[in-house]
Amino acid sequence: MSATPPLLGERLSKVFQAPAVPLTVFSGVDIEVRRGERVALTGESGAGKTTLLYLLGLLDRPTAGRIFVDGADVSGLGEAELAAIRNRTIGFVWQRNTLLAEFTAVENVMMPLLIRGEPRAAAREASAALLEEVGLAARAQHLAGELSGGEQQRVALARALAGSPSILLADEPTGNLDERTAALVIELIERVHERRGLATLYVTHNPNFARRAHRVLRLEGGRLLPG
Repeated sequence: MSATPPLLGERLSKVFQAPAVPLTVFSGVDIEVRRGERVALTGESGAGKTTLLYLLGLLDRPTAGRIFVDGADVSGLGEAELAAIRNRTIGFVWQRNTLLAEFTAVENVMMPLLIRGEPRAAAREASAALLEEVGLAARAQHLAGELSGGEQQRVALARALAGSPSILLADEPTGNLDERTAALVIELIERVHERRGLATLYVTHNPNFARRAHRVLRLEGGRLLPG
């Protein structure tokens, strides 16, 4: 593992303004995910797990604290700069896969590459290779809406890997899947993680998934605790 973790949060706090009193989701949270490490984030519904993932994925800003990506403090960057870092450094897999149902599997995977300005032919070739990596080469030309839930999550994983990110974030990636399909997706995430040496953080309520991580953290009462 590298000396500098690809993902580091220092003293992170998130407070939402409410009509009566502000709602503090968590305060003073420290978290790091090192290269080659899989970390599971657990906790009860409403504890703030997805909120923390959004902060670390640069999709929202902390009320206080700093976030470092590949050793660089990104806390003060503008929206365009954060978007560029997300596109090149961080891959996301969500419980609801957010695929575009009217586009094919390969077109969905191409999207991040096209956004960064890759030529269409090169983006298609790279995306086809990613679909092969997740075992869906035969489904590349099928519309995303025609795929099963497990297949859609595999496409979502392929899309998350477009551009070779160093960080993979996942929010309940098996939450909408049956037990057998969830196990296959878990195994695939683990294989991809190991093959690419990613820093992987995933939110899960699945105890079997959590136990397979290198570390388990639990968000409880606004504090981050060993799981």
